[in-house]
Amino acid sequence: MAPVAPAERVVFEQTFEGLFVNALRDRMSPPLARALKEQGLDLSQRLLPAYPIAVWTRCCQTAARHLYPALPEEDGLRRLGEIVVEGFGNGFLGRALMGVVRVLGPQRALARVRQNFRSGNNYAEATVTRLEGNEYEVWMNEVGPTRYVCQGIILAGLKMTTALDPTVEVKRFDDQAVWFHASWKS
Repeated sequence: MAPVAPAERVVFEQTFEGLFVNALRDRMSPPLARALKEQGLDLSQRLLPAYPIAVWTRCCQTAARHLYPALPEEDGLRRLGEIVVEGFGNGFLGRALMGVVRVLGPQRALARVRQNFRSGNNYAEATVTRLEGNEYEVWMNEVGPTRYVCQGIILAGLKMTTALDPTVEVKRFDDQAVWFHASWKS
């Protein structure tokens, strides 16, 4: 029996819609739309059910450069992550998911990181480890520059809960995963 090839990592339509259609609706300039089309996202057409992770990565980098040209790439991508939550929350599935996150509280919301990310892609794996008090380590199998988008998504999710002054920092990463430090005040 031949080995089974791993499934291609893809990001689902609702994630692209959340960021590039909903969240960036008022900021989508013709130059940005053209640049996204060059990267594989044609916003003048119906969105595909899923896109390869490479298209997601290139489109996020393109949007960050267009929208936050004065910021380092990591900061622009983190900001995109924060606003993708806002845009995703405006969709049908997102409204339901965000409603759940709001009532969970920060600890239980973090515990659902894997499930929440899996609603937007087919590959997300995550573990959450409590360090002490309101400090947690979040491990994710996100690689490349989109780790900063994930950082922003986690931060925005914590802001939607009762967490006071939440922070999410990239502590380290390698070519397989990223480790975040998430915390908030009591």
